[in-house]
Amino acid sequence: MNEQLQLLTDHLSVIELVNRFGLAIDLRDWEKLQSLFMNPTEFDYSSIGVESGQLSPEEIANTARHDLSGFQATQHQITNHQVKVEGDRATCQAHVRAMHFLPNDEGDSIFEMGGYYTVQLMSSESEWKIQHWKFRVLWSYGNEDLFKLAQAKL
Repeated sequence: MNEQLQLLTDHLSVIELVNRFGLAIDLRDWEKLQSLFMNPTEFDYSSIGVESGQLSPEEIANTARHDLSGFQATQHQITNHQVKVEGDRATCQAHVRAMHFLPNDEGDSIFEMGGYYTVQLMSSESEWKIQHWKFRVLWSYGNEDLFKLAQAKL
């Protein structure tokens, strides 16, 4: 494959992989979510108060399952991907709007966050995997207690 075509293929593969993250969460496909990551992966959600650190793909999927399974629905819209590919390494930065829905008797049924993901990936045997995932929240709106209510449903 010529160099230009390979660069374009890698660029699209990175975008698709980042989008699969949101879709796997929203469809509650924990096995698919787990398959996206290298072992270990640096996982950083410190902008929402979660300690960053090295996690295995299984730990990432289990954390997402624990935090999100109690919601009636979630939707992660990931847009405006900016990808830089350098050989077998790539970086993708993309906007995200994460919506969480849980009807309840204690307040609003929606909590939203907006921000961006910064993702570092590595290609091994023609397959891209995430080695560093960071979420930076820029704004939030709605019922912040929904995460506690969702976890109580489990």
